[in-house]
Amino acid sequence: MDIERDFDMVEIPVEGVAAYWLAISKLLEGKKNSKILEKEAEYTSEPYIRHLLELCLTSLPDERLLELAAAKRDTLLAELARKFDLMRLTLLDMTANENPRKTLAKMTAKFAAPPVSEDRAIELAQELSQAEPGQNPRLYNVDHRMKNEQLVVALLFYAGMARREGKMALADFLEFVHSTFFTEGVHLVVDGFDGPFVRKRLRVHKEAILDEARHKMDMAAQLCVAVRGRLSYEDVFRVARSYMA
Repeated sequence: MDIERDFDMVEIPVEGVAAYWLAISKLLEGKKNSKILEKEAEYTSEPYIRHLLELCLTSLPDERLLELAAAKRDTLLAELARKFDLMRLTLLDMTANENPRKTLAKMTAKFAAPPVSEDRAIELAQELSQAEPGQNPRLYNVDHRMKNEQLVVALLFYAGMARREGKMALADFLEFVHSTFFTEGVHLVVDGFDGPFVRKRLRVHKEAILDEARHKMDMAAQLCVAVRGRLSYEDVFRVARSYMA
């Protein structure tokens, strides 16, 4: 049975989280060692799932495992929220035709230590504006999985382009953007919705994404405990159903 390792906790549906752990449960049936879990932990790129797999391999009691899983969940969700905030403030500044340098100052204020200096961010954003997007499209991506410095530079590029060439120019670059949150926000900006509406719409959407991610993470933690406890496939499925509508 194949297991989908390279998924994203934000984008995967709750049914996908259930299917992942059910597949592991099926593979572990009748096996006494933990080689399967070790292999999954080595090759899984999703940080929260990898953390759970590593916890599965410890001798920690279930209660402690769940505490550590919750700590990791909160850490990852806080970082995710910050990245959505960076996108949100950039989109709001686009609606107000704000000076991109002010946008950059607002973004770097979100960090105790800026991930990239303002001079360097401006330099890199200017390089993007002078290049051909088709030659290296990944540099024009906006996505919550990006490193902070890459995200800041990409957002600064879009803020500068919107002010320099007009909001309509943003639509031509959406093919390079992986983030649904940012893409939908750009559509709002291009369509001319006012700032207060865009602010509220993006805030509500951000909260919905974080709430759903939290739900899937809590589900995954409980399924991890069930799998580690070698519950039957049917009982693991019962745990999964408790988190599904």
